[in-house]
Amino acid sequence: MKLRIDHRTLSDDVATLIRKMILNGTLKPGERVNQVQLAEKMEISRGPIREALRLLQNEGLIKHEANKGTFVSTLSTQDIYEIYTLRALLESEAARLASPNLTAKDFDTLDLLINDFSKALEENDLEREARIDIRFHHTIVSASKHQRLIHMHQQLDTQVGAMYFTVANNLPTRASKVVENHHLLVEAFQSGDLQAIQKVISNHYLLTLQDLKNVNL
Repeated sequence: MKLRIDHRTLSDDVATLIRKMILNGTLKPGERVNQVQLAEKMEISRGPIREALRLLQNEGLIKHEANKGTFVSTLSTQDIYEIYTLRALLESEAARLASPNLTAKDFDTLDLLINDFSKALEENDLEREARIDIRFHHTIVSASKHQRLIHMHQQLDTQVGAMYFTVANNLPTRASKVVENHHLLVEAFQSGDLQAIQKVISNHYLLTLQDLKNVNL
C-alpha cells in the first residue's frame, strides 16, 4: 500500500507521518528507518525524508549512529524516570498557578477530552490516546499563564508521546487508569483543594514509575 501525503510543507508533513508511525508502533523502538523504502511509499525524493528525520532527531524520537544508520529511539528506564519526574514537577507548579484561572469553558474542554480519550481507548488507537492525553495536560498547564513553564512543558511532548506508547505496550492496564486519573484531577480542580490536586498529579506519574520497575524495557 502506498502512503500519500499533502505536499504543502513537505519535510514537516513527512515528519508528522513518521512521528505517527513511531507513536502507533508501525516503526518500533530500536528499528532501523529505511529511507529508500519510506521515499518509495510516499512517492517523494529522499531529501524531505532526511530533513524530516533531522527534525525527529531533535525531538529525541530518532537517533543516528555513524556507519550504522538511523533508528527509532529506545527509551530506557532512566529516560522514563527523568521525563515523568520532570513532568510531575512542572505540572505540580503549573497546577498551583492554574487553579484560580480555570474557567467553565476549560472544564468543558477537559470533560470532552476525557470522553475522546475513552473512545480512542475503546478503538485501541494509541497515537490518538497519546495526542489527547497531551492536549488534556496542555489545557491545565496553559491556564498557569506562566509562559516559560508552558514552553518547558511543551518541549517534553514528543518524548511523552513516545513514552506513552512504551508504557501502553508494557503496562496495558495503565491506559485505562488515565481516564480515572483525569476524572480525579478535574474533580480536585473543581474543589479548589490544592493538596488534592498535587496528590493526583504525583500519583498520575509516580505510580506508573513504580509499576515499570517490574518491567524489562
